[in-house]
Amino acid sequence: MDLDQLMDAARNGDRDAAWQIGDLYRTGASGVKYSPKSAFRWYAESALAGSATGQNNVGAAFESGIGCAQSYTRAAKWYRLAAAQGFGVAMANLGFLYLNGYGVQADREEALRWFRRGAAAGCRKSMSMVKAVLAEDR
Repeated sequence: MDLDQLMDAARNGDRDAAWQIGDLYRTGASGVKYSPKSAFRWYAESALAGSATGQNNVGAAFESGIGCAQSYTRAAKWYRLAAAQGFGVAMANLGFLYLNGYGVQADREEALRWFRRGAAAGCRKSMSMVKAVLAEDR
């Protein structure tokens, strides 16, 4: 879909179109002017409509301060919402926060639980994190 089609779809309630528009603003792709604030706005619209990808993207925006004030605590909240829907990348992201104590109490075992759940959901990032954490324990 081109930008006009995505905009029409998002305005008609397509929550996936909303996060895709956010991606275009975040990267400045397809002739869209780079705008972190616009990216965050579209991610939030998608997230509030219940999209796991949108929720993960809002978490990532809060984690990195893209278009919003940086907040690991808020990142963890949004990653949890996406993870509750079975979104593996969000599980990996949440595990990373637990592993490093960003916005949550550092907890290596909780991090490993999230990485394992993400791996079970097919997330490659989670799979490699399980291996990395277990390798550190050896």
